[in-house]
Amino acid sequence: MFSFPTSLTTARNAVRKTNIHSLYSFIVGRRESTNGETDFIKMVDPKRVLKYEDMLQVIHQPEKVIIDVRDPDEVQSTGKIPSSINIPLGDVHESLVTMSHEDFRRQYQREKPSNSDELIFYCQSGRRSSEALHKALQMGYVNSKTYLGSWSDWSSRHSDNNV
Repeated sequence: MFSFPTSLTTARNAVRKTNIHSLYSFIVGRRESTNGETDFIKMVDPKRVLKYEDMLQVIHQPEKVIIDVRDPDEVQSTGKIPSSINIPLGDVHESLVTMSHEDFRRQYQREKPSNSDELIFYCQSGRRSSEALHKALQMGYVNSKTYLGSWSDWSSRHSDNNV
């Protein structure tokens, strides 16, 4: 089990020595808390973050799996990014690990991704997509990424949100 170390150097060394995919996808950072103590925080590795410009390309690449982890009522009321499928955050593990290929195809109208496929998660503001990224990496989906700008960024740049 990984426990937070007492210094930033110790934290970085611990991450380098660990072979867990999810720890390599997150960078341990340090910040001073309001009470003067040092807190260690987890930040998404920039190599796993897509920007809006990247997403404009990805929506035309059907081999990549764009997953909206918002609740279905959020998606219905606001719209979605083109070619994305909706798997709420609480259903990510079940859908990607437990669900059969046939059930996945029936529910999401596409093939179930393999561990080597590129999964791209988004939500409303980036928090849930980062959590989904962490879960996916723990499940062995090594090419997973997140669009941190998420729906907030996408919808602010498009007038036709239900595309």
